[in-house]
Amino acid sequence: MITALLGGLFIFAGIYTFGNPLLFDRLFICILVFTAIICRKNINVLGVVIILVIQRLVEETAWSISELEYVDLIKAAFYFLSITVYWKIKYDNASRLLLCGLIISISAEFYLIFKHQEAPEIYWYVALLASYLFARHLFFMRVAYMSDIIPKQKVESINLDWQLYKLNAFFALLQLLMIAEYVIRAVFGFKNILFVWSSYPYLAQLCYTYLIWIVFYESYRLLIPKLLRA
Repeated sequence: MITALLGGLFIFAGIYTFGNPLLFDRLFICILVFTAIICRKNINVLGVVIILVIQRLVEETAWSISELEYVDLIKAAFYFLSITVYWKIKYDNASRLLLCGLIISISAEFYLIFKHQEAPEIYWYVALLASYLFARHLFFMRVAYMSDIIPKQKVESINLDWQLYKLNAFFALLQLLMIAEYVIRAVFGFKNILFVWSSYPYLAQLCYTYLIWIVFYESYRLLIPKLLRA
């Protein structure tokens, strides 16, 4: 019953905040803060929440930087950082998504420069792709990293790590599809191909709604046994 109620609540929140990213971001942060408070004694949940907060802050900072005037410099910096991320996570099969995104995007950039055409801002989606895969790396390595930072604490893998590990791969795939569709329109001239672009807001909202639900639900599952013992 509780699972159904929580699921219904988050589905309603996802639908209600659609088209209002500022409100959804506030809801997302509130859920993370609330989860951190109720699970403050669970170092594993706190570790996951910290990764999610860092990921959100990095994305917001990157977006603010992308709005600055130095477009070419910013573009080069984003591509360089994305290549660095690929080098770091190349052990992961999902890193091939980033490699494909880099090859497609950089090739398109040079082609459009050669043709004296303005390139679409696909570097932003490359940066997002890199950020999701780096977050996936952090979820995979969380236990090892936290054990080094706080060796006296009992750090262990939880199901929430695995859920977010998989979800970030899907987010990365979505960015790659967006890049490919942008290139198809800009380079090959198929201006009417807008399937991914049209579906992106709905898919992203659905995934983020699932993300906040799984964070809250998995944290709740870890908390319940302690409440019952109390």
